[in-house]
Amino acid sequence: MTNDENNVQSSIPIMEGLELRYTISEDAPFLKEWLLEPGVLYGFPMCDLPEVEDGVKHWIGFSKYKSSLTAVVDGKPAGIATLCLMPYRKLAHQCLLSIIVGQDYRNKGVGTVLMNNLLHLAKNYFHIEVIYLEVYEGNPAVSLYKRFGFVEIGLQKHFMKENGIYISKLIMERIL
Repeated sequence: MTNDENNVQSSIPIMEGLELRYTISEDAPFLKEWLLEPGVLYGFPMCDLPEVEDGVKHWIGFSKYKSSLTAVVDGKPAGIATLCLMPYRKLAHQCLLSIIVGQDYRNKGVGTVLMNNLLHLAKNYFHIEVIYLEVYEGNPAVSLYKRFGFVEIGLQKHFMKENGIYISKLIMERIL
């Protein structure tokens, strides 16, 4: 993989032994493990094991299009970033980006490497013109997305309801 010409340099040193490859179905257990880490589901709409398993199937399903990248550190998956491609020609110029980094690998440059390379893949291979993401208010990843040039284009208040409390969803996009 190569970096996007508009790549974002990180002040965090990149982890030694970090490599990227296309996501494979065998990455599913790692994605499931990361989603089930304490506090992570606050940032995702799933709430229990069956919903997580369904979400993992959907997410990993994009691997068949080679639109998903896995960061690997010393042979072990550390994070996954995916372009959720649109199946309709009228929408094929845009897609949703999903990303997750395992707890042991956060704040070590893994997310930056995944984002740089996924944006490169989106623009140069899939010819995506507009990439967007959804993130819940208060998620610390918002600062990463802003560093990559994503801007807030919408706020859906009352998007998710957990324990009787509504959580708003920010919609952010970047023109490639």
